[in-house]
Amino acid sequence: MGHRDFLLLWSAQGISAIGSRITRTALPMAAILAVGASAIDLGLLTVALTLPGVAIALLAGGWVDRHRRKPLLIAADLLRAAALLAIPAAALSGRLDLPLLYIVAVIVGACSVLFTVADHVFITDLVARKRLLEANGKREAVDAIAEISGPAIGGALVALLTAPIAIAADAATFVGSALLIGSIRRRERIAATAKSASLFADLRRGLHVVWRDGAIRALFLATATLTLCFSFMASLYTLYALRDLLLTPAELGVVIGCGGIGGLVGAGVAGRSAERWGVRRTLIGALLLGGAMQALVPLAPPVPAVAISFLIATQLVGDGALTVYLVNETTLRQQLLPADALGRAAATWTVATGVLTPTGALAGAALAEAIGMRPTLWLLPFAGVVAALWLMAARRALPGR
Repeated sequence: MGHRDFLLLWSAQGISAIGSRITRTALPMAAILAVGASAIDLGLLTVALTLPGVAIALLAGGWVDRHRRKPLLIAADLLRAAALLAIPAAALSGRLDLPLLYIVAVIVGACSVLFTVADHVFITDLVARKRLLEANGKREAVDAIAEISGPAIGGALVALLTAPIAIAADAATFVGSALLIGSIRRRERIAATAKSASLFADLRRGLHVVWRDGAIRALFLATATLTLCFSFMASLYTLYALRDLLLTPAELGVVIGCGGIGGLVGAGVAGRSAERWGVRRTLIGALLLGGAMQALVPLAPPVPAVAISFLIATQLVGDGALTVYLVNETTLRQQLLPADALGRAAATWTVATGVLTPTGALAGAALAEAIGMRPTLWLLPFAGVVAALWLMAARRALPGR
C-alpha cells in the first residue's frame, strides 16, 4: 500500500497525531500546574473536549456522505491550530485561566470530531475495501508511534518550556497536516445523492444501519461500554499519576509513550491475529486481555520507581491488545456498513462516544471525590469483560471463527 494519496493522508495523520499527544499531555498539565485545577475541573475540561462534538457529529454525518471530505479535513486542521495558539499567547501575557482552557477545548474537540467523521469515510475513497484492514493497521501503527514519541516530547517540553508553550508545537502540526491533505489528488466518491436531507432523516438512517445488523450492533455496544468506563482515565489518570503516585511530568510522559510501543506491536499483528484465530475470537480475546491489564493501575503503589513499572506494563500489554481490537473493529464496520451511509454511521458512533465520554469523566471525578481514587479506578478492568460479553452474545452474527 504505497500509492501517493494514501501516503499523504497517512503522513498527515502521523504529524497531527504527534502534536495531539503533546496537547493531550500538556493541556491537563497546564490546568493542574498553571491554574491549580482540581479533579472536578479536569472532568469539566474533558467535557469541554468531547460534548460539543456531539452537536457537530449530529450535523456532520449526512453532510460527509453527500459532500467532499477533503475541504472539511483541511478546515478542521486549521481551526484547531488557530485555537491552540491562544493558549501560549495568553500564558505569555499572563492571562491564562480555566475559562480560556475550556473555550480552546471546545473548539479543538468539535473540530476533532468533524475530522474523525470525515476521515472515516475519506479513507474508503483512497483504499479498496479489501485492503482496509491493511490501511487501518498502518494508520494505527503511525498512531502508536505518535503515542510513543508525543507524550514523551510533551512531558519534556512541559519541563523545559512550561505546558502552555508546549501546546504551540501542536498548532504547527495541524498546519502541516492541512498542507499534506491539500496535496491529495484522488477524486472523492459521493455515494449518496447531492440533495440535502433533514437532520431527523440523517439521524434515523445512521441509527438504522448501526442497529439493524447484529454484528454492528454488538460492536456499538462494546464500544459504548469501553468509552463509558475508560473515560474515567481521561479525567483521573494525570492527577492520579502526579498526585497519588508522585510521578514527575517527564516520567508520566515516558509512561504514556510506552503505550505507543504496545500499540505499534498491536497494529502490526492485528491482521495476522484475525487470519489465524478469526475476527470474532480476536476481538473478544483482545478485549479480555486489554481489560485485565487495567487492574495494574489501581494496584500501583505510591513509590515512583515501582509505580512506573506497573503503569508501563499496562500501557505495553493493555494498549497493544486494545489496538488489535480497534483495527479489526474499525475495518469490520467499514466493510459491513453500506457505502452511502458510512458518514452517518460514523456520526452515530461519535455521538454515542461524545455523550458517554463526558458522562464517564464526570462520574469518575465524582466517584473519586466520594470514595477515593483507587476504588474508582478498580472499575476499569470490568469494562473489557462487559464489552467482550456483548460480542459473545452476538457470536453468530460476527464473521469468522
